[in-house]
Amino acid sequence: MYQIGFSFSEAPYPTDALADAFDLYTEEKGYGFVIEKNRKEQELLQIPELNSAFSPWYWDSEKELTSLMNTPLGVMVKNSSFTNENYGLPLSFKVKVPNPGNYQIRLTICCGKKGCNNLIIFTGRRHLACQGITIAPDDSYTAEFTVHLCDIIPRGKEEVYADHTLDITLFGENIALSRLSICEIEAPVIYISGDSTVTDQSGTYPYQPGCCYSGWGQMLSAYLKTGISVSNHAHSGLTTESFRNEGHYQIIRRFIKPGDYYLIQFAHNDQKLPYLDASGGYRERIIAYIEEIRHCGAIPILITPLARNTWTGQGTYNDLLVDYAAECIRVGEEYQVPVIDLHQFSMDFIKQKGLDQAKSYFYPKDYTHTNDYGAYLMAGYVASKLLGLPGLTPYKGSIPTPEWIPPIEILLPTPPESFTQATASILPAETQLDRPEEPCTRVEFLEQLVKIIGYVPVNVYNDRYSDVIGHEWYAGLVEVSYQNSLVDPVYTSNSSFYPLEPVTWEQVISFCSNGYKSRHAVAQKEDPIKLAKKLNLLPNTYQPEELVSRKESLHLLRALEKTL
Repeated sequence: MYQIGFSFSEAPYPTDALADAFDLYTEEKGYGFVIEKNRKEQELLQIPELNSAFSPWYWDSEKELTSLMNTPLGVMVKNSSFTNENYGLPLSFKVKVPNPGNYQIRLTICCGKKGCNNLIIFTGRRHLACQGITIAPDDSYTAEFTVHLCDIIPRGKEEVYADHTLDITLFGENIALSRLSICEIEAPVIYISGDSTVTDQSGTYPYQPGCCYSGWGQMLSAYLKTGISVSNHAHSGLTTESFRNEGHYQIIRRFIKPGDYYLIQFAHNDQKLPYLDASGGYRERIIAYIEEIRHCGAIPILITPLARNTWTGQGTYNDLLVDYAAECIRVGEEYQVPVIDLHQFSMDFIKQKGLDQAKSYFYPKDYTHTNDYGAYLMAGYVASKLLGLPGLTPYKGSIPTPEWIPPIEILLPTPPESFTQATASILPAETQLDRPEEPCTRVEFLEQLVKIIGYVPVNVYNDRYSDVIGHEWYAGLVEVSYQNSLVDPVYTSNSSFYPLEPVTWEQVISFCSNGYKSRHAVAQKEDPIKLAKKLNLLPNTYQPEELVSRKESLHLLRALEKTL
């Protein structure tokens, strides 16, 4: 069985390999720290599912924020910008291992004279190992975790990627990574299938837990004792059908073994497709998973869908998933499958908090997807029921898991006033346009607009519009356009976004004006037409209802790009 150790301090273990702040990860070396410099240089380090899943905010994407230093205690992040508002910069170390499977990780973290009040440790693609750990001055903390590695289909990819690297990411003030040991072991695995409310979401830094999307599946590991691992294959936009059709289920079938567990939570996207209705297509596909997983000798467990923070105009809670939760419970009873009623728990919690207080547990301006605080809370409930099942009680975590309470109000950080886009155009050349004289669709225009403004399409979709389904390529683009108010409500009537309809000159001038205003506060109150004239965006032949061709949209966006 494979094992290796690394020492980072002045008192190394005799059998360890020595590593220091200058050892940056490369495929050839097979180990090292990951910072902005080598992430930008290596394509595989840019795929969240194969790494720590942390990256800087978009306005810092071209900067090298992280500087590492050697100390007698180990390797530290220099000037981590740790404040009351955020947890600073990550200290991330990566190791290539020979095989997929389970690995026991042992970490020693040292503190200097100031100590640390809130150490947070993530493993793999942002799986929480622990948070809220206090280390006294001149003391150390040793922790052990079991981590699972297997193939994955990353977001936006269609092919399977092998994942043979272990990632450790630390946040905390005055902390130094002193020692790391890795040992391959045999252990049961909890495999997870589901949608965006369950999946491993990426995070940004300087790290603010309230401003990171998070699925409860990536927080579950914090509640588990060593000797069992989590392998999360949930993805944004997936249904009980597309999870199978896109190849994610096949990966689980290839790796799952007798004695493993298989958690199933779907519904948020199934409910958008008539043939996946609760008592029809959804039910049939859930039953198929149960029967197939049992045939593998593994144990299926059903999770009812996480409730949304949705309320009626009269102030009463609006349960949009009641039919699916009920069907999930019904199937569990009929097929004698354990059911964890996360839907009821999350709905009760949201009702107790009320619309405004519950917002602190969801990503800002989102009512479906939790942030790290909310995902941690929901994972705690899942774990409390999961670890009461036969065979799982020995794995109830002994690692401290204190309550993680969010601030009353969570605001997304904004770019500094000095932020400007790169001077080189990121728009396609005119010769690259396909059918340049054809009308440009709304999402085609917004895709390029979002790029030049500097927004990043998110990995989730909040079910805002009846004509946009979560698995469509532009769902995240629609979400980020909404979050940043690029499309005025007048253009999204009848709960529809009209993603594939041709855009008019009136619409694109409005979109461009909103995009410009998001970067220049002085222009906030200006009329879109007047602002467009001032920026030389308005053509002499401007006709509000005339359709915009792809070629014309490119020329307009190039003109806007110069003003940013």
